[in-house]
Amino acid sequence: MAAFKFQKSIQLLNFFARLEGGTINKLKALKLMWAAERLHLRTHGLTIVNDDFYAMKYGPVPSFTKDMAEGCNSLSEEEAAYRNDNIQTVSDYSFKSNELFDDSYFSANAINSMESSYSIFGQYDGFELADITHLYPEWSKFSHVIPQIISRADMDYIDFFNDPKEHPFKIFQQDPDSLIFLKDYFVEQTTFNKAIYNV
Repeated sequence: MAAFKFQKSIQLLNFFARLEGGTINKLKALKLMWAAERLHLRTHGLTIVNDDFYAMKYGPVPSFTKDMAEGCNSLSEEEAAYRNDNIQTVSDYSFKSNELFDDSYFSANAINSMESSYSIFGQYDGFELADITHLYPEWSKFSHVIPQIISRADMDYIDFFNDPKEHPFKIFQQDPDSLIFLKDYFVEQTTFNKAIYNV
C-alpha cells in the first residue's frame, strides 16, 4: 500500500458529494468510501486512499477521512486549507463540494471503482449503508463486541477479501481464484512498501 495522502481523501469526499448533487451526508460518504475500497481491493489488489479503518457501531469508518469530512481541529494548516478549498461543512451531518473533482490523484481503475460503488449504493442513505456494511466479514467479526463492550476496533484490509455466507450484492462477488491471487499481491505490496518507508 502507498502512503496516505490527504488530498486523495478529500477529493474522494468531493467526488461523492458532487454525485449527490453537491451536498452529501457524512455517514453516507464514509460508507461509500468503504464500498469503493472493498471493490478496488477485490478487483485490483490495491487500496484507493489507504486510510486506517475502524469497526464502529455504524460500520467501517476511515479514520483520517472522517477527520477531513468533519474539518477537525487536529488537521494541519495545509490539510485544513486544502480541505476548505474543496469541501465545506454544512451541518454536523453533512458537507458540500466547493470545487470540481480533481481526478489527477486517481487511477482510471480507482475512479471506475468509485463510480461503480456509487451506482449500486448511492440509492441508500447513511444508516441503510451502515446496515449493509454489517453483512460483511471485515465488520461482522466484531459484532459480538461492538458497541456492547468496545466502541471501536482496528480493521484489517485482509478481511476485505473474505466473503459473507451469502452475497447480497453482486458487485462484491469476485472469482475465488482471482481473490487468492489479488490477496497475495496485496500482501506483497504491503510488505514491500513497509520496508521502503521504514528505511
